[in-house]
Amino acid sequence: MEVTDRSAASLRREITIPGPAGRLEGLFELPDGGADTVGGVVVAHPHPLHGGTMVQPVVHHVARACRRRGLATLRFNFRGVEGSEGSFSGLDEYQDAAAAAAFLRSELGEGMPVAMAGYSFGSIMVSLAAIQGEAPAGLALIAFPVDIDEFMPTFFSRLGDYRGPVLALCGERDEIAPPAGVEHFLRDVGVDPHMVVIPEADHFFARRQGGVGEIVGSFLREACLATRGGGTL
Repeated sequence: MEVTDRSAASLRREITIPGPAGRLEGLFELPDGGADTVGGVVVAHPHPLHGGTMVQPVVHHVARACRRRGLATLRFNFRGVEGSEGSFSGLDEYQDAAAAAAFLRSELGEGMPVAMAGYSFGSIMVSLAAIQGEAPAGLALIAFPVDIDEFMPTFFSRLGDYRGPVLALCGERDEIAPPAGVEHFLRDVGVDPHMVVIPEADHFFARRQGGVGEIVGSFLREACLATRGGGTL
């Protein structure tokens, strides 16, 4: 199936997602330039208690890079953030990510692959959503925190059951998601990640957000094409 409706109203829509803790606000956008849609990507934002929203710069650049590569994107605010209903849990937000993925699948139609990307807290939530059976076409974990008090390592013991491609993108100087620590953590739970380290970058990727987006967009496009039988992964 190809999504070909290119009316101005269809390219960018503010939407409401039925979430487990109430309605979630989101932004659904089709690919740039009239390109055929080859898949979709849910992009999850960083920690709600530290200012994370769906318009955070890394999230914005990842979504934009994906759209340039023929991928529809769905950004959303976790429960309790801005116009999304509910209140912060810290543990259950993976259900919000799963609800966003289900919504995106319904928008794109049967047979269209959906991948997931998350930044910091968002990377934890999309990985937990994948464990719970979302089976995304690909998983991009950006600055995956390996030492957050709310999460026990056992939460991720089944992450190795996910068989899709996993990108782990880290900043060289990130003390929250140190590259060696992230790789060790993921391999320890049975994941064979594609590791990318951004030189000199810390957890916030200052002045590097565009480059982060390009790497993630290329990886997830290939993941979606591979799911459709036309990729190289």
